[in-house]
Amino acid sequence: MRVGIVGWFGSDNLGDEILLHSLITCVREVKENASFVVFCPNPERVAELHGVQTEHMPVLRARGASERQVAVQRAIKSCQLLLLGPGTVFQERSPNLSWPGTLPMFARIIAMAKLAGTPVATVGVGVREGGTPFGRQVLRIIGASCVAVGVRDERTASHFGSGAEVIGDMAYTLPLPELDRVDSGRRFALSMRPLAPDLEGPLLAATSGCAGRLRQEGWSGTFLPMAFGRGAHGEDDRVIYERAFRDLLDLDSTPLDGSRPLVGALRDWLQSLATNQLVLGTRLHAALLAVAIGVPTVAIAYERKVHDAFVDLGLREFLVPPDVDAETLYRTATAAAASAEQFREAAQRVAAQGRIAQGFVTALVKRLG
Repeated sequence: MRVGIVGWFGSDNLGDEILLHSLITCVREVKENASFVVFCPNPERVAELHGVQTEHMPVLRARGASERQVAVQRAIKSCQLLLLGPGTVFQERSPNLSWPGTLPMFARIIAMAKLAGTPVATVGVGVREGGTPFGRQVLRIIGASCVAVGVRDERTASHFGSGAEVIGDMAYTLPLPELDRVDSGRRFALSMRPLAPDLEGPLLAATSGCAGRLRQEGWSGTFLPMAFGRGAHGEDDRVIYERAFRDLLDLDSTPLDGSRPLVGALRDWLQSLATNQLVLGTRLHAALLAVAIGVPTVAIAYERKVHDAFVDLGLREFLVPPDVDAETLYRTATAAAASAEQFREAAQRVAAQGRIAQGFVTALVKRLG
């Protein structure tokens, strides 16, 4: 079976690469010899990380756009199934995209698949907030054109209609290795990403204030860089580290540094994450993967997707807004660190949600493969 996957991969965002790795793994659980072609902004990087065939996304204003359209059409025709997502692929507005964002391109991809006779489905997709009536209508059309619609959360489901199925975040399906619970004393990790200046300044003050207070109380701390911003403006977490945390926290390693194949590097990264007694996370997948392995976590909801995920996991009390002050963040952090059993239960909910997502992919592949 040959499967096409369309998404925002290859920009050295660890969360996105985990989503792609998880989806490929889910398909191969059903079809061991499945082959893949991934349509993405940075094909060379995706091929390097995941060892799959890749193609550029069929954008109309890039150099060689007409050749790209031909290559994409040919690649789609070779597939028995085309998957849109996972991740927040439907972005009518974002810091890097002006209106109408990605929606016309995805509608065009679906039209190309229809022409090729290739069925299309969405898997674990999200919709960025702030859409327009035009965008909502396009999403309805996209949903009606798919043989199955698997979405990340209830809010996204409302954009696609009654046929949408909430399967959760595809990162929940990531196979977790047996992790050694090392007694490393009081240790915490912080994930912080670049944001708009009006949000970033106050949040940096709050997170550095909280981190500094934890350090004074004897905690050791590391900074988790989750994205390096390859080809994406304003997405490099190391900028934040250099600006505010270099003298306060150690810089953690990342599976994307190129020193090891992705699968083995992910295993080591998860082992390192498991040595923490607390995680403070703006990046969605820093927070979700910490919860998946039972680490007490505070999520800083800079976007609705972070809020929705923690509410769905029953962790609303450990969710703070981006305008949180240092004192409130500190109180929430210490409360989370004292609630280890609650997070062990949340890890079980993550595993259960992962089985739902795996079941969705399994049924889809068996039906069309």
